[in-house]
Amino acid sequence: MNVKFSEVLEAIKGAGDDVNYYYDKKTQTISFTSEYDDEEADDIEDDFDSHIMLPSKYDINDYHIMEEFIWNLKDEGQQSQLENAINGRGAFHYFRNLVDQFGITQEWYDFQDATYKNIACAWCEENKLNIIDK
Repeated sequence: MNVKFSEVLEAIKGAGDDVNYYYDKKTQTISFTSEYDDEEADDIEDDFDSHIMLPSKYDINDYHIMEEFIWNLKDEGQQSQLENAINGRGAFHYFRNLVDQFGITQEWYDFQDATYKNIACAWCEENKLNIIDK
């Protein structure tokens, strides 16, 4: 079975509270269901064995990705401030504000993108899918 890596990556980045992505083994394509689209969800439910669910928002731990980014920083002062920022309410907001303030926003986006790519590769490997456009 083949899959377009760009589509897997897009699905992983697009995972949300109300959206789930599935790989269709028959058509070798990725589709999604939404709480607003019962028809697509019914189609997948009717033929569930021919679908593989991609990682959901709950499988992708964005908080842990932030932690890993912080642990990989060389500047201990930035590490300390960012670790404090992600404790409690508003963790994502405070994290992004500090990343911007430190001028490491692109570094954060590059790290996050690399992590999503690793998740996508692992998912493809786990499900024995051949990547055709990496």
